[in-house]
Amino acid sequence: MLLDKAQELIEVSQRKKSLQNFAANLQIIQTRRTQINVAIATIQPLVEALTAFRQRGINNIDLSQKAEFILNFINNIEDNLQKDSEFILDNKKFQGNILKSQVDNLKNALEQQLSEAWESYRDQQMPNTKNEILTLLAKVEAFKQTVLQIQIIDREIKSITYPKNNADFVVYERKIEQLKYHWNSLSSDEVPEAVLHFLRAAANQGAPLNLWTSEVKDWIDQHGIADSLKIRLF
Repeated sequence: MLLDKAQELIEVSQRKKSLQNFAANLQIIQTRRTQINVAIATIQPLVEALTAFRQRGINNIDLSQKAEFILNFINNIEDNLQKDSEFILDNKKFQGNILKSQVDNLKNALEQQLSEAWESYRDQQMPNTKNEILTLLAKVEAFKQTVLQIQIIDREIKSITYPKNNADFVVYERKIEQLKYHWNSLSSDEVPEAVLHFLRAAANQGAPLNLWTSEVKDWIDQHGIADSLKIRLF
């Protein structure tokens, strides 16, 4: 009887130890899964943004070296798991901290390049609505409401670091079109057509010299904005 109880105690002890080992291993596996899921969740939105950029022919973003390291890292994990199911339990082999570090590096580098690419693309698409010109035009009663709309839309467009996906791009491309529409709709009997034409040109890439007529010069001098304007010699 005593031997039977002793044997039962040994078996219970072994089962408890087995359960403890299983629980410990399960915790490690769950931690690894969390690390991988976090890495995927970090990269996925950036991939979506990058896809939207490339759909518009914006291809000057190259992070192949950083991305290749992470891809090789993940492929290595997959290969080793197929060979040894306990590979994921070994801290020295799995190296989750390295995965996190590389993903963070990729995220930071990609966000910077996306931001720079968006700023370049945005500035090419939208008129350069200089505040000095808008402030001047806002003094003309007929321009006030349009200038206000331009300023609001301009701030909205420049408020984002970069579009996060294709839907974002569509929203802000529409805003750019609205901005162009309002900018091109600026007109008033209070401002001579030649002056308005000159101001629009000067606010963008610079007005050509042939637009600098005596009528324009007199109006510009009268309103004291000559220092805010650009004139091209060709």
